[in-house]
Amino acid sequence: MIATVRDRILLLLSIKEAGKRIDLNHILEKVSRDEGRKIETSELIQELDSLTKEGLITSGQEGYAITHEGLEKIKERLASIGGSLNLSYRMMLVAREYYSQIADQIMPFLKGRPVSVVKIFSDDHDPIHKIKPLFVRYARYKPKPIFISIDSKEVLMRYVDDHAVDYIPYVHGFDMKEPDWLVIDLDAGDELKSREEGFLAIKFVAKEISNFLEENEVLPAVKFSGSRGIQVWAALDNTKIPKGDLFAAYRSLIQKIQKKIEDRISTAQVPAEIKHLVERGLTTSSVAKKEERSMKVLIDWSSMKPYGDVRAPFSLHYKTGLISCPIDPSRLMSFNPDEAKPERVSREAERLSRYFEVVKSDPSLLLKTCGL
Repeated sequence: MIATVRDRILLLLSIKEAGKRIDLNHILEKVSRDEGRKIETSELIQELDSLTKEGLITSGQEGYAITHEGLEKIKERLASIGGSLNLSYRMMLVAREYYSQIADQIMPFLKGRPVSVVKIFSDDHDPIHKIKPLFVRYARYKPKPIFISIDSKEVLMRYVDDHAVDYIPYVHGFDMKEPDWLVIDLDAGDELKSREEGFLAIKFVAKEISNFLEENEVLPAVKFSGSRGIQVWAALDNTKIPKGDLFAAYRSLIQKIQKKIEDRISTAQVPAEIKHLVERGLTTSSVAKKEERSMKVLIDWSSMKPYGDVRAPFSLHYKTGLISCPIDPSRLMSFNPDEAKPERVSREAERLSRYFEVVKSDPSLLLKTCGL
């Protein structure tokens, strides 16, 4: 089945904030673009009149708005004809429903710190299959830049209405004095990423890091990146770390952890599928010379800096449409990205949030073990 003009009208109206009316010329422009042909005004008015009579939209002096029935209709239609409709609109519709359900879970990671957002718009050349992302760091640029602050569900939903689907907080507060989170980002090199065992290798390294932190009295939290990576987070009591540049201390700590993990996995029980990777050296903390780590798992420390940012737990990844969701540590090795679909995460958000309680730990033993 392919999308019709009426489907495109309903989807366009569905992504507008509740009660907002859209004028005829705007609908004509967007629907013509997505249809790939110039729609006559008379044809569009005929479709709009039909939708109004069916109770799927309402019309008024200021334009047209979707009804609850119309919203349910297009959501039902997406199951069969979604692939032939505007991708950014489809993602926006998912984002609005998703964030309204999980706001309580994502807000603790947005409050009290600068947040960057990724807004999505229709691709100029292929609006059906591609989006045009816009990374936004500031709420206002003039007369001076002002960071984005999202301190309530209401503000969050205003950003969703403004096409923001992905939320990327800074690792520090507004004062930028010290990091609040230790973020260890795990990603496979380009060649390893293309192989079936690549994601298994990342999960294995994440498990070993998580176990290592626990053994050193630091409580870890693990989440899926929303794409093909995994992150291990922790919160450290910074008063227990020697005075100086704490960002540099965190970076050095992650590099030391990588060395410990590489030694650790050389004697660990390794899944058969990745034994050949372990034998040649599985991990690295070198972010340079990308070609030299194409078959390794990068233990990345690069977000540990002023203005360093990281995708929030429960944020929707703008490239994949999957959620950067917490992982049950007992199921880490069996985790599948299909578990990160928005509809599934929204159903299980309260349970999943219990796996990502970033509790401040005393890093003294960890620092000693790592020789810092």
